[in-house]
Amino acid sequence: MKGTLITILMLGGAAVAGTAAAYFANNYIEQTVAQHRADLDAQYAPVKVIVAARDLRPGTPLTSQSVAVREVPGAFLHAEAIRAERWGELSGRVLARSLQGGEPVLKAHLAQELAAGFSMQLEPGMRALTFPVDEESSISGMLAPGDRIDLFFTTTNGNEATTLPLLSNVQVIATGMRTLTNENHPGLRDQHQYRTVTVTVTPQDAAKITLAQDAGRITITLRQPEDGADLQLSRVTKRTLLFGEPVARRAIARKKIEVILGGI
Repeated sequence: MKGTLITILMLGGAAVAGTAAAYFANNYIEQTVAQHRADLDAQYAPVKVIVAARDLRPGTPLTSQSVAVREVPGAFLHAEAIRAERWGELSGRVLARSLQGGEPVLKAHLAQELAAGFSMQLEPGMRALTFPVDEESSISGMLAPGDRIDLFFTTTNGNEATTLPLLSNVQVIATGMRTLTNENHPGLRDQHQYRTVTVTVTPQDAAKITLAQDAGRITITLRQPEDGADLQLSRVTKRTLLFGEPVARRAIARKKIEVILGGI
């Protein structure tokens, strides 16, 4: 009888222990699953970021018309993505590269901000003018702030192309976002790829460059730093390129006849 009681107690204890073990194991599994689910929910929670509202070109400022807000799963969020709550800090910044519509704007996509007081580099009466360049017109990207250049203008009228000097001894004050005051910035020091050049010119010369961009093509030539002479060139056409400049006709000297008026 006593042995039977002990057996019953042992079986009962085993049953209780088994039930408790099953309970705690099940509870542990449920907690683990819940924790993983919470981690996944947090990982994939949508985050509002700034994206390009349309295809954007380099040099485009960030405005409410050029960008939009989109939700991106946190797991796929780029480390340099710009969150919507930081929009106020970046409004007006300029893109350094092109973006496709819907592509997130990253910090690396933004051009370096111009040094404060950039306008103070201009002399009174002068203007800063930026115009686009390509690899050829920028001398393979070898221009640097502080260089002096000559500008040539080429236009075509029918089959006749004409090139003539536009401006001479023009100072370059920026290539892309690189200026005289920030050219030693780590991100700009070795920047040889840029799409714009900024020069300092008079308002009248600024108008000439603006018109030349629409009417033809502008070519840049680099000057030797100590060469301050003006260009002594006339226009060049296909005819003058092949046959040279026409010889100017010599003026025929007229004999002077002295007339003496008087009476006896």
